[in-house]
Amino acid sequence: MLFNKVMSPQKTKELLANSLPCVVAMEGCASFHYWARTAESFGHEVKGMAPKKVKPYISNQKTDANDAVGIAVASAQLGMTFCQVKTLSQQNIQAIQTSRKWFDRATTSLGNHIRALCFEYGATIPFGKKSLRESISYFISPESSHLPIPIKQLLMILWQQYQTTENHYQAITLQLKQLVNQSEPCKRLMKLEGVSYIGAAGLISCLGDGKSFKKGRHASVYVGLTPKQHSSGGKVVMVGIDKHGGR
Repeated sequence: MLFNKVMSPQKTKELLANSLPCVVAMEGCASFHYWARTAESFGHEVKGMAPKKVKPYISNQKTDANDAVGIAVASAQLGMTFCQVKTLSQQNIQAIQTSRKWFDRATTSLGNHIRALCFEYGATIPFGKKSLRESISYFISPESSHLPIPIKQLLMILWQQYQTTENHYQAITLQLKQLVNQSEPCKRLMKLEGVSYIGAAGLISCLGDGKSFKKGRHASVYVGLTPKQHSSGGKVVMVGIDKHGGR
């Protein structure tokens, strides 16, 4: 090892640009794909590893310097598996898709909060967005006497936030559809039975062009669609689907 010291992002780029092509080992954490693409643009080979696979090789206390040593040691181990580097297009689709899921969960969470708040005052709201919309319109109206005025004012604010969040969810959903419809690989995937724009976006953002996998089973393991194995002494025990896969 030549050195092990902290470097600024700009200094890191300069180091990558001025170094001869080599192996750049990285832990698959935040901004991994950005730095991996940067390293590849300078002719380096990137080996990215999941944090859970690097952790056993980190000795002593948890510091950035010790992490760097652990990453270097892990990358040289036999049998170590490496993750693929996402293209900018893949990362764009993934970012939009995960944000869409966040807005969906936020809408559901806010709707449940509104229902619970009303229920504390004896005002019940049936399940479903239509029922929520109709009930809130009635409960916050001047004719309704189910809720105190301060709670009506609070519900107005919460309902405005709910509608804004739902509008953002619809806008991001439309953006995802447009991006998928512009992608030729996604179009081919949507020709498969049962694959919509959401499934196509998930497959493309996760698997890319598939060239990183030798066969279909490897891809299935990567996305977490195969049973997790806990075998010993020749006895094979399958313990259910491992949703985290080999990442």
